[in-house]
Amino acid sequence: MSAAPARRCRRRPPEPGALRPSDVLAVFFTLALAFLLAGAAAAAAYAAGWEEGRWLGLHLAFLGGVSQLVLGASQFFAGAFLQTTPPPRPLVLAQLATWNAGALAVAVGVAAGPTALAAAGGALLLAGLGCYLAALAAMARRSLRQAPWALRWYRACAAFIALGAVAGVALAHGEAPAGADLLGAHLALNLGGWFGTAIVGTLHTFWPSLTGTTLRFPRLEPPTFAAWVGGVALLAGGYATGADAVAAAGWPVLLLAACLLGANVAACWHDAGDALSLPTRIVGVGQAALVAGLAVAAAVALADAPGAPLSGDHRPVTAALLVAGWIGLTVLGSLAHLLAVLRRVRDLRAALPASRPRRDGALALAAALGVAALAAGAAASLRPLGAAGAVALGVVYAALAVRILRAAGHALAAGGLRLRHD
Repeated sequence: MSAAPARRCRRRPPEPGALRPSDVLAVFFTLALAFLLAGAAAAAAYAAGWEEGRWLGLHLAFLGGVSQLVLGASQFFAGAFLQTTPPPRPLVLAQLATWNAGALAVAVGVAAGPTALAAAGGALLLAGLGCYLAALAAMARRSLRQAPWALRWYRACAAFIALGAVAGVALAHGEAPAGADLLGAHLALNLGGWFGTAIVGTLHTFWPSLTGTTLRFPRLEPPTFAAWVGGVALLAGGYATGADAVAAAGWPVLLLAACLLGANVAACWHDAGDALSLPTRIVGVGQAALVAGLAVAAAVALADAPGAPLSGDHRPVTAALLVAGWIGLTVLGSLAHLLAVLRRVRDLRAALPASRPRRDGALALAAALGVAALAAGAAASLRPLGAAGAVALGVVYAALAVRILRAAGHALAAGGLRLRHD
């Protein structure tokens, strides 16, 4: 008796006037780039002597810039994994309105000092987060397949940023319990919980796509999720309550998660061979910086104090490895690739940038050496070494920025933002 043929679900036709996946990606990425450029301008003003430019630049870049990359990319990938259309247009517009207004209010409020404005911005960000979760739920309801891991990572990162916003408001008002380190909890929830959970979760599907391979060890994803979410919770909870032993345990647990992810990253890189694009190599270097940064942070926390990796003399080392190395390289590499794909989707005559192994390998090596030199210079108080690392990393950042801006311009020219009904 022959087996019955497997049933295949046909893709549901899009509703009239519905957004396309590339539309969601384009609008979030365009606004994110605008915030990143504004953050860079504020940072330049800080370097020129404007003290408030430091916090303004950081909040513009991370809340308005990188966070909107997370919002746009996560909905793009979730829609692809669930085989469904993007969220309804009103939910997308509501996210854009609340998140951008909230990011501006928080950035200006923290830089200028009026805590009421920062608090209002925090409320708007929470409203935007609610719209984001509603959008994920809407896509899940329309889904043609069961793909729990498509949403599990993103729901977890949304929970972390919600807690991070609450900690940020309390920090702005100076409301910290005795013995608590609200700044450490805020950083753990925002950098590790929001950005980190989104990056680590997305890479389980995005990295195989980048390398043109399949995930070698898919069974490692559940323990990676448990270790990463558990590590962030231990770190933030320990800082928020002043429980040093709990906070100290968070760093090695996060390191375990990074090593589990690293096994899949290394295996896919090995399977792909040498013909890797520049964005792929840069994202791979970023994950190596993650493992190195968490290894250093875990060693420092266990040998010195749980808060040592985020304060004092050790803070520049952690920032070099985890912010400039991991988050910076992962975001820029992913952005360069996704914008090239967006241009390709909107203009089928356009080709993806060709791989040039020698040039791309040299830039990836410069990125790795730049991060290492920047961290080593900070650890050993060797300014020339740190300066050399900063220059090398700056060259890589500049090369990626040129590619990103060019791809963004071509993608917008090919289709605009397309937020209105046709």
